[in-house]
Amino acid sequence: MVIPTFATTSAKLANGEVVHVNDHVYMSPPWSDRDGTPYTIARIIEFLPGSSTPKKGVRQSADLRVRLSLYYRPSDISGRANSDARLLLAAIHTAVEPLSSVRGRCHVRHKDKIDDLLAWKRNPDSFYFVKFFDPYIKREYEVVRTSSVNNIPPHVKEVLLQRYEYLIAEKEMVPDLLDAYHACCVCSNWAASLDSVACQICKQYYHMACLNPPLAAKPAKGYSWSCLSCVMQHRRDVESEKYRFATNAPAPAGPRQSKSGAARAKDKAAKAHANDRPDVTYRGWPWRYFGLYTHAEDTLDPDDQIFPRAVTRVGPKFQATVPTWEEQQAQAHHAFGDPEAGPSRLVVERGYDPDPRKHEATIDVLSRPADDLEAYMQDVAKLNLAVPSHDVERLNRAISAYTTLGRDAALQFMRRLKPADFHVITFTKDETEAFEHHFERYGDLEVIELSRQLKKRPGDVLRFHYVHGNKKLKAENEAARQHRKVHAALGRTPSAKTLGAPSLGKIRRAADSDASDDEVSLYGPAYADDGTPQCAACATKLGNVWWRCPRILHGEAMCETCGSNYRKYGVISFTKAEDSKLPNKDKAAGKRAKSDAASGTATPVPAAPPKLPPCACCRRMEPKATMARCKTCTFSVHAGCYGILPEAMGPGWECELCLNVTVEGNNLEPRCVLCPRDQAAVAARVKRKQTADFDLLSALKPTEGCQWAHVLCSAWIPECQYTSAATLKAVERISLIARERFEATCTICAQPDGAKIGCGQCDAMFHPSCAWMAGYRFGFQFALAKAGRREAVTIARFKDETGVMISSCYCKAHAADEAPLFDMYELDPELNETALQVYTASYKTVQAHDSFALLRKAQRLDALDAIDAARAAAAASAATAPAADVKPTLGKACAACGIDVSPRWHADGQGEGWRCHQCHHFGRIEVDA
Repeated sequence: MVIPTFATTSAKLANGEVVHVNDHVYMSPPWSDRDGTPYTIARIIEFLPGSSTPKKGVRQSADLRVRLSLYYRPSDISGRANSDARLLLAAIHTAVEPLSSVRGRCHVRHKDKIDDLLAWKRNPDSFYFVKFFDPYIKREYEVVRTSSVNNIPPHVKEVLLQRYEYLIAEKEMVPDLLDAYHACCVCSNWAASLDSVACQICKQYYHMACLNPPLAAKPAKGYSWSCLSCVMQHRRDVESEKYRFATNAPAPAGPRQSKSGAARAKDKAAKAHANDRPDVTYRGWPWRYFGLYTHAEDTLDPDDQIFPRAVTRVGPKFQATVPTWEEQQAQAHHAFGDPEAGPSRLVVERGYDPDPRKHEATIDVLSRPADDLEAYMQDVAKLNLAVPSHDVERLNRAISAYTTLGRDAALQFMRRLKPADFHVITFTKDETEAFEHHFERYGDLEVIELSRQLKKRPGDVLRFHYVHGNKKLKAENEAARQHRKVHAALGRTPSAKTLGAPSLGKIRRAADSDASDDEVSLYGPAYADDGTPQCAACATKLGNVWWRCPRILHGEAMCETCGSNYRKYGVISFTKAEDSKLPNKDKAAGKRAKSDAASGTATPVPAAPPKLPPCACCRRMEPKATMARCKTCTFSVHAGCYGILPEAMGPGWECELCLNVTVEGNNLEPRCVLCPRDQAAVAARVKRKQTADFDLLSALKPTEGCQWAHVLCSAWIPECQYTSAATLKAVERISLIARERFEATCTICAQPDGAKIGCGQCDAMFHPSCAWMAGYRFGFQFALAKAGRREAVTIARFKDETGVMISSCYCKAHAADEAPLFDMYELDPELNETALQVYTASYKTVQAHDSFALLRKAQRLDALDAIDAARAAAAASAATAPAADVKPTLGKACAACGIDVSPRWHADGQGEGWRCHQCHHFGRIEVDA
């Protein structure tokens, strides 16, 4: 609890405002420290003198400091945006900051002290709170005014009214506090909620200890309790059959007494006066805890803790009751001493045993260090060895040599040690990169797998993990310490009072301010002179004051309105300004006429460049910086949506189909091999509106077989992988797609050919392209990795979610029932990658240690050939055919075209020969011999 001792009660801020104790203010450290977060709203508890303790990087100063009581925003706790930017959460959380961190005044009130909440929220710099948050218990509490509490002892309420304006209690405790005063019918004392029960019939309260016999515990939830007199009366009423005429209707209300106009005006004036008066505080705090675990009499103690409390785990119900050492000594004297002498006053020291060995009664001394051991270890620490002086192996070798060789010989032995004598773990540059790549990919250290990959012992890998991590942490701390500047409030420069942007409409811009100074959140006057700045939120170009953009917003500057609103209220409005919607035509015409008059001739205005269409995949325009447009067919798409490398971006970029026309490396017929041959019926039935020349099904990528596949189809079929996830090509492993995906019938187009996927909630199977045309829902969701699985599980992270990333598709019957999914082209601002990019990089990329592409394809074809041969042999043996009649697996020839080379062989339907893959696919008839 804070006890103010400093005499200063007011101070003047950098913007000219004067603040006093108990004023509410905006607080914010320098821009480089807070990383663009909004202002913190706080209440001034007291002013403190400047710090005189020397610190690294901070000079001694006598400048004023301030102790603040902080408020929380709901978004600070939940991590989600809140619709009410004026709502706060009270807390018992203090911070001591220099006076320069205080940006200006604001106003905070409890909701019960505001007559018109909507009018209050329309006022600038006005906030309100209803609840209290405890950062240690991680729980929210209700805040009620002390004057409205009735169910507490009168003398306790009198003390609380003098000390605290508000009381903090659990939500279930508030109705009990606001109820009328509860007194026990037996002892007439206050009946606390935890110690009393209420009769269900007469509504009277009884202490559980005042009942005869005492009530051991309160009734369980859902049960009621009745006193003895009410139970006996109810029994008599039942016996006399009075219950037949009983009614549950409420008793008739008496005549309502209405107050006169003068009385109502007087009450209104008294309420307004009570709302406008300052909050009552005690030792700097206007609230304290008075809830389920509070004893009313303890609140009278000035030193009683005001923090919220949880259920205790201390006591005989949870721990064994063990006597103290003094009590055990007293019991021992009673047992073995004179029983009439009473307890002995001699208290034996704990751990002391009065025998010749004294304290060594329970200690077996194995060895004692020599007198010169400390001097020897100091000499060893001065030696210039391959490992630092604090290395554990170095210390162990020194002690071992000292024990076995003696002091002088041990020193000579330690001087002769070489780096090879120590178990120094060294990783090469390639091994370090492989280690970091493994840790970044899996999010954790798989010691056994990594040790096999690096061909090192698991213990060495684990030790290197800690050493490498500590070195990186040391480098980051050193860099941060060198970059940190002296705080403006602790400097003695004349401009120290103007550093730290004083907001709230009274901005004082120094003429010599530097735009590159990262401690101020305002740009200098030279920023607007260098070019035409534009607000990253409302896109306005008008203004003389420009704020720096926070980290969560893409851009450089914000206008005065947007920047001030974000810092004060934590909200960013993307409503476009009027000047950004319509250009000033008169101004542009005037400039053009002046230019023509100066040159003497009218220069023809060049035609405006063609308007860039939105992305064919995500149907969005932003971010425009990553938009690419094919120079041949005008196919426009984002680099992350289509898989375009940064070095390939530019005016000369061509899409895959146009590039193939020149190279002719793939099939000239752009048809997806994973889709059915004819989808015209689906397109006519769903009647999808054609909004542009290109759509998501126009995004095709080459396969390893010189064919084409949709990006959507290859991403959503689990068996498919990419040679390069950055470019989403070439599509591999099509031959390993499960047979069931080709044999099932699409529920949309009713065609059996093509690969299908299933709905995430039902058994419906459909082509990905058909599902997209039908308006089905595609997205990604996260699931927890199942415990006990032996195979490695790849953990992905996107925005605030971490886990196993799953591609899902839901039909229209289940789309509304499923939890929200991440759209495939939703952007993570921190990673600057879409959900599709994160998914393909984590789960759809061929492993780097695998063989080259052609060998991988040959291995898959050999595996399929072996499967076909096994099926043919199984069919022949099932038909009880002789072994000589079984076709050999080598030297096959197609019965239709006679070719002896095929990527895959198919058994003839009659079981007498083989067909090549092409003849089997097109259904050619057998040629005549």
